[in-house]
Amino acid sequence: MASYRDLFRTIARVWRRSPATVYFLLSSAIFRDGLAGIFTFGGVLAAGTFGFSMSEVIIFAVVANIAAALGAIVGGKFDDAAGPRAVIVVSLLGIMVAGSVLLYWEGSTAFWVCGLALCLFVGPAQAASRTYLGRLTPSGRDGEMYGLYATTGRAVSFLAPLMFGIFVTAFGARSGASWGS
Repeated sequence: MASYRDLFRTIARVWRRSPATVYFLLSSAIFRDGLAGIFTFGGVLAAGTFGFSMSEVIIFAVVANIAAALGAIVGGKFDDAAGPRAVIVVSLLGIMVAGSVLLYWEGSTAFWVCGLALCLFVGPAQAASRTYLGRLTPSGRDGEMYGLYATTGRAVSFLAPLMFGIFVTAFGARSGASWGS
């Protein structure tokens, strides 16, 4: 119980010093859980909706991680030039566009193209989120702030599975890459 009191005192102290940092911690926890959901449920969608075999899912996962790494490298250059906030915003917009296209484009080619596009933007969003926190962190408070960053992320880690379940329940499961099935 004492650790929770310490946690809430720390959050209150950060709030008094910089409300923007608390807003960032909360908003980044939510979008980081969404980014994790992309990787968590990507294989489920590849197999269940787009008919990928287990070996195709594994190959896609490897290529997706390479795409995320390449995106993080490019995003790092953009971060240096424009700052992490711009990288986060552009990455999240890119993810929304790629995901929206996937709603209307059918077949395994669609999943490959849109899925890899999603992953290109996941890497920069994750990396820029950490660099943004680094810029917000006062000297000597690194461990504390990155601890809050990790804690807020874990606190909302139920959101992606919850939203996936809600959307599958509300809109039905799509099988055979056709909404009409």
